[in-house]
Amino acid sequence: MQVQTTSSCVEAMSGWYPAGSADVSSSGAGTPRGHRTQPAVIPEPEGQIAMSRPAGHARAADWFDVRDLGGGHLIAEPGHVNSYLLTGRERALLIDSGMGIAPISEIVADLTTLPVLVVSTHAHADHRGGHADLARAHREGRLEVSGFAAHPASQLTEVDAAFLARYARVMREVVAEHHTLREIDDQSFFALTGLPRMRDLPDLRRWQIPATPASVPLADGQRIDLGGRIVTILHTPGHAPDALSVWEESTGTLVTGDTVLSAAHWLHGADADLTAFATSTARLATLGAQRALVAHNLRPEMPGSHVRTVAAAAAAVLDGVTRPEPGRDLLGGRAWRHEHDGVVILTDATSGGSR
Repeated sequence: MQVQTTSSCVEAMSGWYPAGSADVSSSGAGTPRGHRTQPAVIPEPEGQIAMSRPAGHARAADWFDVRDLGGGHLIAEPGHVNSYLLTGRERALLIDSGMGIAPISEIVADLTTLPVLVVSTHAHADHRGGHADLARAHREGRLEVSGFAAHPASQLTEVDAAFLARYARVMREVVAEHHTLREIDDQSFFALTGLPRMRDLPDLRRWQIPATPASVPLADGQRIDLGGRIVTILHTPGHAPDALSVWEESTGTLVTGDTVLSAAHWLHGADADLTAFATSTARLATLGAQRALVAHNLRPEMPGSHVRTVAAAAAAVLDGVTRPEPGRDLLGGRAWRHEHDGVVILTDATSGGSR
């Protein structure tokens, strides 16, 4: 999905749109090997932090769906976005912080007492809405956050309040449709058994996602040592120019952000790039991943073969093999809908269907 900031909020709801290897360890997250480090600085989000979790937002225990995936924990906001917590012997990695609707810091603090580096897979609002809550938890001593990491191109700016209000309105309808689907499935098909149910949205009239600048820049190929566990940062632009994926070679686990999904792939925004997306997914397909942990949909874990299927679909769309049809994204935005081998890719509705 894509972000709307205070400088760009479209009239039509079209979605959440607006180098070398180095080690990251306790001696200095994000610092190239051999460089002297400084203590991590937790940036102060603009505005009042207290406003980022106002009365009326959901309780963490009610909002999140937390599951042990073996080697990591899923922290899902069902039907919205999935975040992941990976832990080593010495530190933890939180990949994305979600919507900011409920305090993700409480969940993370329950799962680990280790210092936590927060990584944004990209700057879209649904992937870093909890940053302000995490920063506050650090200042209050409830959780040790060693830094906020992102691609250098990421702009973690304040999100337009009008956009958030519109998202809340549209998603209330989506949640109602989900409840209807679940009633039918519970009665007849049982295809959704084991999947979480979307939560009813709380009062979001005071929902805010303030700016939280990144304190740790991440480069393609950069390694993060969690203590007995090393992951590699991969720059995978396409859905967004600053998109990152996280690869753990030892377990064959790929955390994909919005680059590989089990839902529709959004490539119809102003900052999306189909050619870059095809290149990025082709690169990921060569890794030999055993599983992909994706950022959206109720099904968070996909087999590694799905990465290769998405790459093939991206190549098919780029080559003009697919026959797109007029469609809309989850939030009602117009797009061309391409389907290839079970993969859905949405492209710009003004492009005539070829891109």
